[in-house]
Amino acid sequence: VAPDMAWLSVTAESRAAKPADAQSANAQAMDKIRAALRAAGVADAAVKTRSYNVEPQMQYTNGKSTVIGYIAQQSLDVRVDTLANLGKVIDAAGTAATSIGDIRYDTSKRTTLEGDALAMAVKDGVRRADQIAAAAGRSVLSVWHITDQHEPQMVPRPMALMAAAAKSAETTITPAEVEITASVTVTVILK
Repeated sequence: VAPDMAWLSVTAESRAAKPADAQSANAQAMDKIRAALRAAGVADAAVKTRSYNVEPQMQYTNGKSTVIGYIAQQSLDVRVDTLANLGKVIDAAGTAATSIGDIRYDTSKRTTLEGDALAMAVKDGVRRADQIAAAAGRSVLSVWHITDQHEPQMVPRPMALMAAAAKSAETTITPAEVEITASVTVTVILK
């Protein structure tokens, strides 16, 4: 299935001598990223915090560790509802982000397509049970139990972006297709 939307991770990392200064610098970077995403057409509801960390930056010398500063890092999950805008969104986020990656493609029709795949899997399971029963000289009396072997599927396509230096052509992204699968176990009663 051709994807029509994507998710990506956008991260800002800030370093300072004090934790509060690292957090403040990170908050400013994130404000810039969110404003750039808004300007690129990404709705606020499509941006969620994925992780937030503040930790000491350590230096190890002669077996001793010393705190030399603090690192604040925040990552956002960004949903891009119009796949054609993905490059524009990446470029916008790149104006303040320290890393962009973990691109995952999806389809807005996932629920319908998963339902269709599930119906096909059940029909195929029953058809195969009929064939197996016939090969044993029996027939299927009824379906006794069906178990959905559901595993969410999003095809990840990693992509790294170095800090943006100069404005150049828009980033070009070529998405892969999204695979929608369903697997069921059909238990039948034979007669």
